[in-house]
Amino acid sequence: MSSVQRSKNAGTMLELWRAPGGAGDPIGCITSTYTFAPSLFDEQCLARFLEIDSEPNREDLAFLLEREARLGGVYAGVLVDHAMAGVEHSLRWDVLPVRIQGGKQHAKLSLLRWSKCIRVIVASANLTEQGYRSNFEVAVATDLTEEGVGAALIVECTRFLESLVSFVPGADRHPSQVKRGRSFLSDAVVCVQNWAKSQRHETIRRHLVCTIPGNAESTARSTLEELIAVCRSRGNSPQHVRVASPFFDMNGETDVATRELCKRMAYGRTRQVTFALPTDRGQYKPGDVPRLCAPVALVKTARNYAHQIAVEVLPFVEDKNVRPWHAKMIALTNDSYVALMTGSSNFTCAGLGLSPNRNAEANLVAIADRIEYGREAGAISAIWPNVQCVPDPDAAEWVGPNKTLIEEENASNLAPPYGFLFATFEAGDNACLILHLDAERLPQEWSLHSVQGQVVSQLLTSRDWKQGGSLSAVKVDWASPAAPEKLIVRWLTFEAFLPLNIEDSRLLPPPTQLEQMTADDMLGVLAASDPSAAIRTWSRSHLQSVDFDEELDSASPVELDPLRRYELGSTFLHRIRRRARVLMQVRENLERPAWGRQALEWRLHGLIGIEALASRLFKEFTHADGSANEALLSLADFLIVLREVNYQSAPGALPKGEFDTIFRNFLGRLADVYKQKIRASAESVSTEALNFWERVVQLCQS
Repeated sequence: MSSVQRSKNAGTMLELWRAPGGAGDPIGCITSTYTFAPSLFDEQCLARFLEIDSEPNREDLAFLLEREARLGGVYAGVLVDHAMAGVEHSLRWDVLPVRIQGGKQHAKLSLLRWSKCIRVIVASANLTEQGYRSNFEVAVATDLTEEGVGAALIVECTRFLESLVSFVPGADRHPSQVKRGRSFLSDAVVCVQNWAKSQRHETIRRHLVCTIPGNAESTARSTLEELIAVCRSRGNSPQHVRVASPFFDMNGETDVATRELCKRMAYGRTRQVTFALPTDRGQYKPGDVPRLCAPVALVKTARNYAHQIAVEVLPFVEDKNVRPWHAKMIALTNDSYVALMTGSSNFTCAGLGLSPNRNAEANLVAIADRIEYGREAGAISAIWPNVQCVPDPDAAEWVGPNKTLIEEENASNLAPPYGFLFATFEAGDNACLILHLDAERLPQEWSLHSVQGQVVSQLLTSRDWKQGGSLSAVKVDWASPAAPEKLIVRWLTFEAFLPLNIEDSRLLPPPTQLEQMTADDMLGVLAASDPSAAIRTWSRSHLQSVDFDEELDSASPVELDPLRRYELGSTFLHRIRRRARVLMQVRENLERPAWGRQALEWRLHGLIGIEALASRLFKEFTHADGSANEALLSLADFLIVLREVNYQSAPGALPKGEFDTIFRNFLGRLADVYKQKIRASAESVSTEALNFWERVVQLCQS
């Protein structure tokens, strides 16, 4: 047979970030990658996860506000190799640089959580445009709901991500970004354990197999050892193994990965090893001399341990587009089972965990028993790509690494010296940067710089640090309310980016465009059943250019139209009734389940939250021309509505007792703040209105 047909299950990986039907509200996500394109994660992955409908390139303001409103109440974090972190960032999500001495953070594992569904994605693709749009990649998504399957797998994935967090520099100092990541993962485990009580039997068993070096918090793991253990749990060792990988070790006559794999295959049976390899000459056709991007040591080593050796050529072109092969797959079969491993591990010692210097890798194994009339084993086998067999491997050209991928896989970014642990931005009135250092691992001379557009400014030098007492945590004053765009560390003749995370995102300044949002605009957003749609509507009307003046072009000027002079909508009673209806909708939205403390805090303190709305209503009071009483009554009505909030919890949501404690304390403080502010302007309102206001304040503080 000259080829094996690939199953028609290809799809867009970005769509895996979109919620399945009935998933509920987004709670948070965490993902890991080696190379990293922050704009792809921010504008494509997160936008789908949060169901943002605005287009970042066409609706900049709408996208910005919609993202800010949605992302503030959820968690988002990226575990990225320390050499690839810090180039760009958004302080609305965390960058967690993973530092593995002698190896890479190479795993591509994502955990997405909604209120009614948890999804894990195990993939070969980095979070880059090339990985998500250009290469041949493989990704497998597993969903867990209260009635579904997959609880054990999701717990395995969560535990692996927790082990990655332990490799973040300074994790033992418990910085805010590490605490946020660990809290999100531990909450996901609790949720899974609650859902796991009603699990059904799985016909295709799935297991996470990993490579990771050991440290004080985790034990060293080997993908190859765990893969073989999974196979042996269903029967004997594999007889036939097929390997598809874009990269291999290129350093000797013996390929260690091939040798170790063959030694773990079945004894006393016919062993068959097949290598599916990329080529650098486009699509291979029978009769061509293939140029194989791999070392000939693969075949030479396999012949020492296996009975049958075959070589296949992987696809290079699809739909007339050049698509370099970047997927990693190993298929293993025996008389009793069929197994397929997909994920991040290249067929190398570092990827499979066969050497002391190993990467962090994550792979998914799907395994099914061979049973009469069963379809599962065939379904797994059908995933293997469409390949062309090479009749004479010895006549092929073995050209070494794949040049189309070498730049991505061997990215040359420098990481900061080990003495630079992490940097935190503290926003607010007294904004500052906190730099955490390990004095014993710092270079003799170094300097820290900020980047704002084209301007690079020196913030701190090793001399300043030593004169200040060589502290492990150094405070650097920052004059601007906005954080630096980037931080650069320079030493000797080198420089590297240092990731920056926020201490408390609630203190970040709002976008300047938000200042033009009135109290009624903000009420409309907070009262809407779809706040994102309300934000898009406001931003579009806010940016809309006016082509004509309605007052000038109207056939009936305003002052001559008696119906417009006495329009009902402008009367006091109508305005009060309309705002009362909207306030009731705000209260109903506040009573909805909050999926964690962060979500509640964002409802109260977010850019478009209760605190911001109170500020807008007070602004109306201070700018009221002859209608201060009306403005004060509106502020009083707002507090009354807040006092009547009766939170409705749900399984997995913030408990009612915790909500009430946080909310009542918030309401009491809010009432006291505006009590003091109103007293300063008491002469502008009537005694009756002021007495009513103070009675409302007293109720809110009781």
